[in-house]
Amino acid sequence: MRFKHLFSTVIVVLFAVVLAACSHHTLVESKKDSTGYTPDPATEYLVTQYADATGVQGTFYTITNDTTLIIIDGGWADNASAVREVIAAHGNHVNAWILSHPHQDHAGAFNQIYASPDGITIDAVYDNGFDYDFIEAAGEPYDDITVMETYHTLTRDASNVTHLHRGDVLSICGLTFSVLNAYDDTVLQNVGDEKDYQNNASLLLKVSSANSSMLFCSDIKYDMNDSLLAACKDQLACDYVQTGHHGNWSFSEEFYDAAGASVYFIDAPSSITDNADFPASTLKSDLLAKGKTVLDFSTAPNTVTLK
Repeated sequence: MRFKHLFSTVIVVLFAVVLAACSHHTLVESKKDSTGYTPDPATEYLVTQYADATGVQGTFYTITNDTTLIIIDGGWADNASAVREVIAAHGNHVNAWILSHPHQDHAGAFNQIYASPDGITIDAVYDNGFDYDFIEAAGEPYDDITVMETYHTLTRDASNVTHLHRGDVLSICGLTFSVLNAYDDTVLQNVGDEKDYQNNASLLLKVSSANSSMLFCSDIKYDMNDSLLAACKDQLACDYVQTGHHGNWSFSEEFYDAAGASVYFIDAPSSITDNADFPASTLKSDLLAKGKTVLDFSTAPNTVTLK
């Protein structure tokens, strides 16, 4: 009888443990995204925008579900600890890390982590295929060129790095990535008098799941607006948009109208998005006036679902 009583007690305890674990798992799964939708982490993907730990503009996104961690950019070098925490929450395993372009507010944290992974495994790295020798010779008017030089040194002989090209279509962890802009002659022909090669050669990515999509415009500026509208206007339609160049000096109203998204992300703090001295504030006001949702660092982390 004592054995039967002990056995029954063990079963009850185990049941309580399992119930608690399931309840916790259900709590995690039931968390709504920034639009009020509850994603299914087994079949859908959560896109998260993070503020930069430096308190200024930067770009760091993840695309996740139960089995996937994809990182886009990562922000400044001083954001590396914050990026490591996110990676640790996913078992220190990154399925794919996409670098839109090697500027310090996009690739700084990546350089820190790739140089000293400390247990982090990165299956694949993708970049915008920039011409290192050309950029080094031409100079870099808008950013610290040493970030590009460090990235090049770290990755030039790496077997897990792929240089993307305009027109590439990739399947990564069940998502389709369509490359609409990358470093090539089209950029060189349209870059303008400012010669801002790296920003304008940023990746323009359309990331698509079964039922929705998001456009990542990274730091592409107005120089490329007409060329991209002419080349891929019919490919811009999507549910969500990361606005170009932190919402500043970027695409036209026609470009964003062609996207027709319901949610627009600006990778900047409110000191930029609510400051009349920056074009991002005008973009934010215009989008809100059209009934769009605009998310920036003031409410980050912000999330939407690729369904």
